[in-house]
Amino acid sequence: MNTRTLFLASIVSTAVLAALSGCSKSPSQSAAEAMVSAATGGKVQVNQSGDKTQMTIKDDKGNEIHMNAGGNVALPKDFPADVHLPASYTVKTAITAPTGVVLELHTPAAMQAVYADYDAAMKSGGWTEALAMQTSDKESMLNFTKANRNVVVSFNTSSEGGTDVHLQAAAETK
Repeated sequence: MNTRTLFLASIVSTAVLAALSGCSKSPSQSAAEAMVSAATGGKVQVNQSGDKTQMTIKDDKGNEIHMNAGGNVALPKDFPADVHLPASYTVKTAITAPTGVVLELHTPAAMQAVYADYDAAMKSGGWTEALAMQTSDKESMLNFTKANRNVVVSFNTSSEGGTDVHLQAAAETK
């Protein structure tokens, strides 16, 4: 499973979450499983309990992508220790794959402060900044590299106040 598959699974998982909001195990879950299976070519299992959704996608080589969403989910156990996280955050969605992880976070801090904190913390952690982009006072993005790894972090001012952070950390595959 490569970085492209992780990205595709992230997009499809987000669509499935929207479709499953408020649904119990029903035809909509079966439809969601079929949709993700068709998009990724993998076997899919979706479980939902209240506002929590868990999805597992397994390809024909035995690789798995796991997605947890809803409320405040746990940070993945194998999340890289050298990738910065905000001082105060809630994990809304966590997607893990053999090649990396995708997180959707929310922090009450202002976007400009979160951006500056990430920039400084990642650089001091030995990461090289590959791209820094501030498109407005409501949207920004940073990209860092370290050895064969890549981290892309985008920041959006949240309609709920604070900042929504989308983080992708992946190892390059050949």
